[in-house]
Amino acid sequence: MRLLLALFLFLPTSVYANQCTPARDPEFLCASREFQACELEVNGITRQYCQHVPDQGGALPAVLSFHGAGGKANALVNLWRVQTEQSMILVIPTALETREGGTCSFRWRQVGTPADDWQDLNSQDDCAGGTWRNDLEFTAALMDKLEQDLAISDFYAMGFSNGGGFIYQLYMAEELAKRFAGFAAAGAGMDKQKLEAAVQDVGINGYTPNKSTLRPFLFQMGTEDKKNIAIEEVVEAVDSNPACQPIQSAKDVMECFSFTHLSKSVGVYDMPTRRTITRDWLLNFNNADPHRHESLYPNLGQGSAPADKTMTVREDYLQKRDVPSAAVTVLTTLDGGHDWPGWGGNRAPCPSQNCDVDLMHEIIQFWRAHGGMKLPIP
Repeated sequence: MRLLLALFLFLPTSVYANQCTPARDPEFLCASREFQACELEVNGITRQYCQHVPDQGGALPAVLSFHGAGGKANALVNLWRVQTEQSMILVIPTALETREGGTCSFRWRQVGTPADDWQDLNSQDDCAGGTWRNDLEFTAALMDKLEQDLAISDFYAMGFSNGGGFIYQLYMAEELAKRFAGFAAAGAGMDKQKLEAAVQDVGINGYTPNKSTLRPFLFQMGTEDKKNIAIEEVVEAVDSNPACQPIQSAKDVMECFSFTHLSKSVGVYDMPTRRTITRDWLLNFNNADPHRHESLYPNLGQGSAPADKTMTVREDYLQKRDVPSAAVTVLTTLDGGHDWPGWGGNRAPCPSQNCDVDLMHEIIQFWRAHGGMKLPIP
């Protein structure tokens, strides 16, 4: 009898040890019964996130997922809800409103959006309060909370669009980069501000520019994605070429840029885009083997519009042996726009406009192959 009573008293502790602090805002809901709506106070600001914890027990990998600009946690809950049987702890936070382009919207605060450099992250935000370093501190506090409450084997991070940009910001900060075992970003690359900040020697209090922590990184972008246009490259190419002057129209700009970057006579035959700039940065930073292993995914786009008309090329750059190095994989969606590959399913004939690849599946398999992710059988 005493044994049964002891077991009875112990069970609630075991069950509720996995529970987060429930979100008090009645409007913050998670679009799946597999997820809990949670909140965490960081520096006096209440932050919200959706959390899924498998009930199988044991140490499990935890994935932090960051949504795009203007969205909230539910945007990625809808992507992860079909992966809840994968033996992963899934944590999907919501950004705070911050100012970008003169308006307040939900965006992850980072160098490039809206900060210009490391020091600018200390600036105050007049939309939802706090500073522009708030999301770095939220991420660290959330990881501390998860480690305190749950048995976690390792952390991984992925994001889309503005959330993908935040993944680079996490990787650029030594104190956070070393806490993750792998990263993945889609629909976002390294912009001019991040490229310049990455080589700085001094960051801000608590966050040091990452110089030595290397982690496997998967990166995806469509060739027709508006984020793929490297505006800074266009400006620099035109401004630095005296033969282009004077510039009197947009036509002059494009003709000059085409000559500077596409003409064999100047020795440059690959127009720089956000995708190629980011790929080259990742290869250099990760010290990955530059030998490219290239493959083409099957084309599932059959049928009439809006069936998929894209194709996806994969480039794998493997980890070097005997020297600090980490793998890099780049997925290029030819004719793909600013959307998540596989969001509408990826069984032929595809019903959506970008479905040859189930990107979530590719990310998980990449982490399993290169990031040490172990998914124990439930």
